[in-house]
Amino acid sequence: MTPLTKCIFRSLSAKVTIFIQVCKELWEFAGDGERYTEKIVHSFLPALFRHWKAADTNHILTIVLISRVYYLDSEIDYAAGPLRKDDDGRWYKDFFKVITDLEILQEWKPTLVSLKQSFVAFQRDILLTHHYHRATVYGSNTINPSEVKLVGQISFAHEGPILEALNLALNPMETHYVDRSLSVTGATLILITPGTGYYRVSKRLLRTTTTRLLDQGVGLDIVSLAKHPLHQTPIFSFKGFEPDVKVDQSRHGWRSADPLWGGDAGSVDGSRKEMKTFWWEPFWVSMSFWDRQLDQPFRQDR
Repeated sequence: MTPLTKCIFRSLSAKVTIFIQVCKELWEFAGDGERYTEKIVHSFLPALFRHWKAADTNHILTIVLISRVYYLDSEIDYAAGPLRKDDDGRWYKDFFKVITDLEILQEWKPTLVSLKQSFVAFQRDILLTHHYHRATVYGSNTINPSEVKLVGQISFAHEGPILEALNLALNPMETHYVDRSLSVTGATLILITPGTGYYRVSKRLLRTTTTRLLDQGVGLDIVSLAKHPLHQTPIFSFKGFEPDVKVDQSRHGWRSADPLWGGDAGSVDGSRKEMKTFWWEPFWVSMSFWDRQLDQPFRQDR
């Protein structure tokens, strides 16, 4: 051990939340010819559950599918609802589906079967069934319930709702002292993604998420199913203004030079600043890559 060694303590009875990012890359093939969905169901999760069983853990598990769908301007009326705009002015909606909720898995094979079926159904639900359901239940005047059509496009991995999912998981942790369960110690957040660890996020939401994670002492473990990229990872990018230490010193102190905390003022002395793209490395993220092939080697006698 050295002064730079980072010690990580893991609980054997934690509240584990696993987010699985559903994006365009999830149905693509990896370099070894295996789909990323198959890597999750047949490779990573079975190995993780076997490791937990060998360590005699008692985790309370929650598995959630997360996805973001973008809509064209011509699809807004059909996809009416809680739509939001990103920094580029594109309309989107986030979807979350709970597969397993606060369960202790003694037998994990049925969960993997349900998860594999959910991969197929989730894409249909968010692109087709969701909008048809809203048209029939809420009786929209602009949508004919008899007309069923696919609306929207699933985002790429770097456009996913990673921060939104983290904040949803942090909400129940804020009241952990209310009706506390003495059988659980600690919390763990895991994100499984086919991406490389690069995400485009909102500056304001990234600042809020960082503050909440530091307050509650929780980190994030990102498991990437892709190859290790040639750039630094994990890394977030966001749009903002160049920090001005003189202006932001009184508000953010020593953090005013950091583009995440500084640069709130869009204009100085009446002159309008130009927004720039900043790259920020989240210190509360632990990144790892899973690239294990299940193919057996050829026998020497054949």
